[in-house]
Amino acid sequence: MTKTLLTALLFTIAFALAPQPGHALLQKGEQLPEVAGETIDGEQFSASSLKGKPFVLKIGTTWCGTCGVQSKAVNEMRDFMSENDIQFVEVFIQESAKRVRKFFDKKGFQLPDQVILDNGNISKNLNIYAIPRVILVDKNHQVYRDGDSISSRTLKNKLKQMLAAN
Repeated sequence: MTKTLLTALLFTIAFALAPQPGHALLQKGEQLPEVAGETIDGEQFSASSLKGKPFVLKIGTTWCGTCGVQSKAVNEMRDFMSENDIQFVEVFIQESAKRVRKFFDKKGFQLPDQVILDNGNISKNLNIYAIPRVILVDKNHQVYRDGDSISSRTLKNKLKQMLAAN
């Protein structure tokens, strides 16, 4: 409990000192920087393995309420995503596999296609300064959308637009 509160305090301080929104976001059409880490099953993952497949990349934590709401919004789109061969990769910052599994069990969400534990490398490569962060990546590994929370309805519309553009 104390570790969670300390982590929350550190994130709050980091966010207060972070650059203004918009300065760190990836631009539409930009190649996705390296996203690699260990899965909750202890295997190595690299987003480059998804080249040729569009995917939703969500970055957050288990203790962030808005991140949980965002996970729910993406979870509501899983049938649509599956029908359109869109992968879902969820990255958890400074979390244990045990805590992440507990989060999904408690919320009753379907596990993403890949659940990644970030030890700081992904956060650094993507310049994460606020969570949740949702990045839509097309089949060419280019960013289609990068930003904060997105509703399930808007997510579906953006995914349709991304698929139509490719």
